[in-house]
Amino acid sequence: MIESKELISELSPLIEECGFDFYGISEAVIPETDRKNILTWVQEGKHGKMDWYPKNMDLRLHFKNLGFEPKSVIALGTLYNDLDYDTISKTMSFRFSRYAIGEDYHRVLRRMANPLLQELRKKFPSNQFRQGVDSLPISEKVLAREAGLGWQAKNTNLIHPEFGSYFFISVILTDLPISVAKISVKDRCGTCNACIDACPTNALAPYQIDAGKCISHHTLEDRSEKIPNTFGWIAGCDICQDVCPWNQVKARKKGIQTGREELKSRPIFKESPESILDLDQDGFESIFGDSAISRMNFKMFRRNVELAKEWALENKTF
Repeated sequence: MIESKELISELSPLIEECGFDFYGISEAVIPETDRKNILTWVQEGKHGKMDWYPKNMDLRLHFKNLGFEPKSVIALGTLYNDLDYDTISKTMSFRFSRYAIGEDYHRVLRRMANPLLQELRKKFPSNQFRQGVDSLPISEKVLAREAGLGWQAKNTNLIHPEFGSYFFISVILTDLPISVAKISVKDRCGTCNACIDACPTNALAPYQIDAGKCISHHTLEDRSEKIPNTFGWIAGCDICQDVCPWNQVKARKKGIQTGREELKSRPIFKESPESILDLDQDGFESIFGDSAISRMNFKMFRRNVELAKEWALENKTF
């Protein structure tokens, strides 16, 4: 059995060359407490319109039917915070989540991990390696926490004590047995409830989220003709992260942001953001076809735009 410190020491130059900002290794196990929390969350219907979530729970909680039995997980963190967007967003009458302003992170992280996967398969030809980027029904956030990438905060996001919470998670599952020195990042939320107090839809309770009340869920997951107020958000929502001291003070003061150009604001946000409100279907597909919001169809996009316009007029942000 290989030691995690030994493997990380050997792979870290390549991992960093690939563009990952931080990383760790954990066992391929979802702790019992997390399994219970996930099951309770589903039983209480807090997954909203995400009908896909309760499916494949054996895979989500126990890695069943994956094609192999994973023993270990390499967790990778990639920053997506674009500090220029702080300035750009002030000129806009609407909002986009930061993760949606650049190229689709699924594609970006897969490209980034290719050299690492090739090296792992070359080094361990008898073992299997499979990458997940929100593409497998597994609890990536839990695995990343167990690998030491951060603590799970009151807004349910993972917060890294140096980088904040604006980062993507990708995991590599493997049947390679790795002896893991468990790293536990201390929960530093303390008495702070900024995220809970700031959420305009009351979607948050300490360490819990009711997805059915979440603006991000409304804009991206709910395909109904009418949805609740989205408070000016067209795609996703960053309110509970924007107000977090670990992003607002720590990370921004340090000037921490992504080094990946493809994850930064695409030209339309810099050149003519208000023109987004008038995009027809061809324009929408041309500009956002390679983005993470391509999961949203054009009908949903127009629905969200009209809601955002209504909110902007009422709140005089135009």
